Amino acid sequence: MSLSSALYAIQRTISSQSNDLDEKIDRLRKAKNDINREQGYLLQEIAKLKQPDLGKEWVGKRANEYDDEREEAYSIMRKIGNVDYDGYQQLIENKINSLEMERSVLSFTQSLAYEAGRLVGKGEEAADELSDRINDLRRRLF
Repeated sequence: MSLSSALYAIQRTISSQSNDLDEKIDRLRKAKNDINREQGYLLQEIAKLKQPDLGKEWVGKRANEYDDEREEAYSIMRKIGNVDYDGYQQLIENKINSLEMERSVLSFTQSLAYEAGRLVGKGEEAADELSDRINDLRRRLF
């Protein structure tokens, strides 16, 4: 395989990996937005758990049991709406940050590949340096 074809294969690999990362980041951002929207809906609906107000007309053991169960359901749903959803969003944000770091490394590698491409145009006097660059790029990618 010639150096220029090896470099072309490396550049294709970089481009493919970059596109994959962009797609993953986009899907994660969409998922985070969807979770955020669902969290908003849930928090609006939680308030309805305490309706209607039973007032003083509803008394006795069954009324107390019902009110206790309704309060427990309200507490559980509030925890889900305020803690669990935030946790999911934070996990997604952490993954997005990780993928963006990978993309930065890939971008740097792409600039190295571009530099190596310039050496291809210089001909035989740059062949050894080009070979070293291609080997460096292969180590970074594979």
